[in-house]
Amino acid sequence: MFSTRRRKIKAKPVSLIKNFWTILIASFVLGGAFVYASYHKILDPPDFAKIIYNYKLIPPQLINLAAIYLPWFELLAGVALIIGICRKGAALGVGLLAGFFILALTFNLYRGHPTICGCFDTHARGLAMTAGEKFWKMKREVALDFGFVALAAIVYFGSRLREEEAESRLSDRNTE
Repeated sequence: MFSTRRRKIKAKPVSLIKNFWTILIASFVLGGAFVYASYHKILDPPDFAKIIYNYKLIPPQLINLAAIYLPWFELLAGVALIIGICRKGAALGVGLLAGFFILALTFNLYRGHPTICGCFDTHARGLAMTAGEKFWKMKREVALDFGFVALAAIVYFGSRLREEEAESRLSDRNTE
């Protein structure tokens, strides 16, 4: 009556990436993380400017602009990912931003310059940390940012594959 043979489930990675639920969950996690990360930066731009300054990567003239506009970009991109408006563009923007964070943190790790990421922490919280704690936190933030890039890639390419598939089905219907 019941078969003792087990069926092997062969899920292709592409089918998992373009799965509606995979894209939705990845969008919610990524969008929620960026909305949460933007909150303290929007409330306290001078604090975020100190964090940007501590990276010692951009000219001093651009620090205030970055401290004011970057958190709003994070907020808008995060909301777009969550509600699904311009999801591909938001995923691309967030993925590129996370990639830039990876480069910035890795460069500071390479040159032995301890700083806090600023993603979820304030400058004041970083003052109480030792150099060793900052380096450990920077390494964790790099790993987290790689996760963000992976989620952004899932959302971007999954959405793109779903759109192409829908267009293909639509053109097949029109040719019938």
